[in-house]
Amino acid sequence: MKKLTILILIEAVLGFHLLSQPGPGNLFSVHRNMVYTGKNNHALKLDLYVPGGQAMAAGVGVAGKQPQQGIPGEANLSARPVLIWLPGYGKEIFPSPVAGYVGNGYAMVSLQVENESTTSKNIEQALDYLQQHAERFNLDTEKTGLILPVSGGYLAVIWQNGMQKQKSPAEAAIQMKIVAESDPDFSILQLAENTNQLICFFDKHLRNGMHTESDPLDLRCPADSWIDPVTNPIPGTTYRLFPTPVRGESQQGSYLIYLPGDYATSNKRYPVIYWLHGGNGNSRDGAWMCAQMDAAMQNGSMLPCIVVFVQGLPIGWYNNSKDGTMPVEDVIIRDLIPHIDDTYRTINRREARGIDGMSMGGYGSLHLGFKYPELFGVVSSIAPSITTFEKERKELLMQTFEDDAAYFNVNHPTTLVQKNAEYLRLHTVIRLLVGDRDFLFDIVQQFHLQLADLQINHQYSIAEGADHDYKQVIANLSFNAFEFWGSAFTKDSH
Repeated sequence: MKKLTILILIEAVLGFHLLSQPGPGNLFSVHRNMVYTGKNNHALKLDLYVPGGQAMAAGVGVAGKQPQQGIPGEANLSARPVLIWLPGYGKEIFPSPVAGYVGNGYAMVSLQVENESTTSKNIEQALDYLQQHAERFNLDTEKTGLILPVSGGYLAVIWQNGMQKQKSPAEAAIQMKIVAESDPDFSILQLAENTNQLICFFDKHLRNGMHTESDPLDLRCPADSWIDPVTNPIPGTTYRLFPTPVRGESQQGSYLIYLPGDYATSNKRYPVIYWLHGGNGNSRDGAWMCAQMDAAMQNGSMLPCIVVFVQGLPIGWYNNSKDGTMPVEDVIIRDLIPHIDDTYRTINRREARGIDGMSMGGYGSLHLGFKYPELFGVVSSIAPSITTFEKERKELLMQTFEDDAAYFNVNHPTTLVQKNAEYLRLHTVIRLLVGDRDFLFDIVQQFHLQLADLQINHQYSIAEGADHDYKQVIANLSFNAFEFWGSAFTKDSH
């Protein structure tokens, strides 16, 4: 852990009493590449993160579950103060390392500036633009704060009238500094203690001390989030971007990566586990699993592994969409896996490459593991959403499968396992976990029987008292679930 020092230059925020209020919910929207001044090659853009949105209860693969209502209408919420992130001249504006503040009730802006000398002018231009759209996005531009990197750390500033005449925001009358001598991945900026300091500073000056509690790891992603807009990593992981040429030139995706404790000090190569989140989720949903895996590796019950927490689309099923606009499967197979093998010290063999996931992620691990058995030697699935086309809610299927039962069925794990049964029988280690209180229990049980009928050896374990929750499943098993990876990766599956 890097040693940190908090330097408060003008206003003390420690010990300031904050009133608490209910949070705005864990849903938000992103408006990207909004031109706030100029045009064509001289256009300057901003990204705007606004609280609000909609999500399905428990996400994809929850046949019979009802949709969750979004947060109250925008008209019922007071106008939100604005926080502007200034990445610096020439830096990318998306994603923003402070986007997680949207959960605390702030509208977040990531701002592109012309050059360092025009920063204050560009801020004023951006605020004029936001004021013109204040009603649409429910913004209070009279209450604005800034966060920007400076020499030796970061500066938080309260924007006041007349500041556009200053040479730089560093001349602001009300400011606070966080010391971070070197922070290339923003890990120091995003530490909980620093986030709390900054939010308390802005709460005091922009919200009369009103404070909202929010955990950035709980924020849901918009539906098209190939890149997770919230860059706060799971503890023990690092947030990374990677190119996704299957989506087009200059397109990117994101992932979180866990490296074993001795990775930095050894020359060893490691097996890799790709962990897939559930429906309406994101890569941050693996936080509990990551903590448990880390503990298991530390105490020796789990083989040291690299773990990649995949950022799949919230409603994507880890399949290529029929219309070709959402090639989730190709991004993982053709872009992400080669990137991981080229970037990290992996054991680049199928026998040392595993895939796991929960619910929609459990469906995804079976779909990808059984469709590409030459890539994955180990396939694990927790409470997979392997429902039928007739039973699943149609609004959850349309983006990927449209109204096409044949396309759904040809991609379904029950079809793929039969198609590749001979290879899987001889070469793949398979695990299937489910809770006895899971509404999908009967469907998973039927899949277990299908594997048995195909004479495909596999581990099938039922967690007593566990619902559709991977934490409950892992915790309620009568054995250590993490020992599986050691035996699976060392098994001779040639």
